[in-house]
Amino acid sequence: MSATTVRPARVSATVRPARVDAAAAIVLAVVALAQVLVFLPIASRPIGAFIAIASTAPIAWRRTHPVPAALVGSAVWLIPTDGYLLVGYIASLLLFYAVTAHGADPYLAAATILIGAVFGIIGTALQPSGIGDYVGALLGVLAPAAVGVLVRRQRGRTARLEELTRYLEQERDRRERAAVADERARIARELHDLVAHAISIIAVQADAAEAALERDPALAQRPLAAIRGSAGEALTEMRRLLGVLRADEPDDDREPLPGLAQLPSLVARTRAGGVVVDLSVEGTAVPLPPSLDLTAYRILQEALTNAVKHAPGAPVAIALSWRPAWLDIEVTDRGPGTAGPASPDAHGLVGMRERIRIHGGELHTGNVDGGFAVQARLPIEPA
Repeated sequence: MSATTVRPARVSATVRPARVDAAAAIVLAVVALAQVLVFLPIASRPIGAFIAIASTAPIAWRRTHPVPAALVGSAVWLIPTDGYLLVGYIASLLLFYAVTAHGADPYLAAATILIGAVFGIIGTALQPSGIGDYVGALLGVLAPAAVGVLVRRQRGRTARLEELTRYLEQERDRRERAAVADERARIARELHDLVAHAISIIAVQADAAEAALERDPALAQRPLAAIRGSAGEALTEMRRLLGVLRADEPDDDREPLPGLAQLPSLVARTRAGGVVVDLSVEGTAVPLPPSLDLTAYRILQEALTNAVKHAPGAPVAIALSWRPAWLDIEVTDRGPGTAGPASPDAHGLVGMRERIRIHGGELHTGNVDGGFAVQARLPIEPA
């Protein structure tokens, strides 16, 4: 199936230039024949017709067989005549341009150019000629050949640039995929810790409930309620954990996972680094599920890191807006912004997007008046 879909594209790509060359050869042949047979003969009618066809017909094969076409088209210059074809320079330009622009072997192309120049000098010497005719004969071969060399080099540069562009695009995609995979692995590790914490609470409370049942069944209600809440929390986090790849890395030296309760400490550390940070909170904060609380903190942490990194010394404004159904987060710096739509730190925003995607939220980043803004909306789920 793939062969059938690719073949027509290749045929159309090779047929079109051949058709153009064939049409050019026919038009020039008609003009040349009209000259030698009707308007301005240069030899007897049979010889004139032969020269007209032999000079123009090879143009039809100038791309596919440039060297033979140029040799045939220039060999007729050795036939003595009483004048020149009016379209002769056009034919020479097309033929010898193709030798250097489309020829595969540069040494064979150079030899063909040399032979064509010799044919031009000999053909000019066979007729009453002046110095200008010799110069014209040489220019008719060398000038189009030089243009062909320049075009071939430019075509090579363009091909290398296209190849480099494709490589850079592939490398960018690879880096983006790697960044997504790294961030998903990090998120998976954190969700794993949250689930493990909930299950640990279930185990401890189950022991307490078992002990209470032996002494006073009424005392078991509180541990059982804690078990029910922790189990629901664990199931919720497990649903998020499924589908997120987990990297196999050692679990040593892990710090407790942060949340919005640690936001004042984060702001204090940023201010200690010499950055002016304005924190405003609107609405009444509500308890969040651990993974959502962690996501909100990571968004603020990454946005602050980007602001400090890409807008050093610029003031930063953090705004938290608590709504009944969602939490709005906005971090804006007063730096120079970015030159285009790209983010100041693509890898960091990849992490934000992945975390927000898990919770079904929204993320918007870009330049604002006098800086760069990160705006996130997280749906609030009951804790």
